Amino acid sequence: MKYVTITANSYEEALRKAEQEYGSNNIRIHSRRDYTVGGGLFSKKRNKCDLTLYIAQGDGRKGKVNDDESILEFEKEARTPNPDSLTSSERLDTEVYRGSLEKVSKAEKILKANDITEPLWSVIMRDFPLDQKVEMEIASRMIDNLLLEKNGGNKYQVLLGPTGSGKTTTCAKMAINYKKMGKDVFIISLDSYRVGSFYQIQKLTDALQIPLRTVSDEALFISALNDAADYDAVLIDTMGLGRNDDELNLRLKSMLNNLNRANSEFIFVASATTKIDDLDSLYENYCSYMKMDSIIASKVDECSTIGTLLSFSFRHKLPLLYITNGQRVPEDIEKAESLVVLRYLNSLDLDLKRFDHQVQ
Repeated sequence: MKYVTITANSYEEALRKAEQEYGSNNIRIHSRRDYTVGGGLFSKKRNKCDLTLYIAQGDGRKGKVNDDESILEFEKEARTPNPDSLTSSERLDTEVYRGSLEKVSKAEKILKANDITEPLWSVIMRDFPLDQKVEMEIASRMIDNLLLEKNGGNKYQVLLGPTGSGKTTTCAKMAINYKKMGKDVFIISLDSYRVGSFYQIQKLTDALQIPLRTVSDEALFISALNDAADYDAVLIDTMGLGRNDDELNLRLKSMLNNLNRANSEFIFVASATTKIDDLDSLYENYCSYMKMDSIIASKVDECSTIGTLLSFSFRHKLPLLYITNGQRVPEDIEKAESLVVLRYLNSLDLDLKRFDHQVQ
């Protein structure tokens, strides 16, 4: 019984070479290691695979193992290999392969715990693992692939999304924060269809002396835009729409067409508790009428991870603008930044709160 390591460009090619050299009945796979080489300034990365095999002794190459006793002994050794029989190179390959498997398995568990889905899953797991600690490697790759809205400072900011996603509360939080920054803020509410929505935001705007207009048709919307012409920030809170609200969708599109698109930002407000398939469906419904520019992750306090929204953001190339994590106005809203986002992921074992405290 002996061990050999065969190197090829893929697992399939390495196995084919082994069968041609030793016979398909004479080999048992001990371990495999997939890796890449090259990737320098003048060369591309190339895939490689090392296949470590057990070879039956005494029957010659391309022969068959016909003796029952030999087969039993072969299978016994395949299950319990003797480390002393491996060369230092083969032993290293085996240890590296096993270590890689453990890291990959741990990484996949972390992604699964955070509801990460394709295509973000494949991007994070590409050529995994490296030499870093698994949690640090995932955090680093997350940061590399996060889509974050750096500006979010267009004059007209339109909040869109389904009923119950938290648009009105988010609108109030944004308005108060802008006012604290010294900006003159004006709010236009198109949500005249939901009972109580106007009174919900009016109580806040009255207390802070922020102008509020509620409109129900295009003429009133144009009038409100004229009134808001000299303000620094104009927040537009829209009605929640469903897939079958074709008439409301058309009315909303007709009103929003009066905006200067170059100075407007259409923001999709999505609850972190929503399943990604439902998010896709809702997003496609709105995009059939208007193009979205960014996303606000709302109700993050009601779920254990923000991974679903990160997967959704990556899938649709939709930058994340804010994160809202409670009902307090205006405290429970944060600008979407890398370390803020990582704080809402599970199993990373990173003391980000301590880091924030040190920075402050």
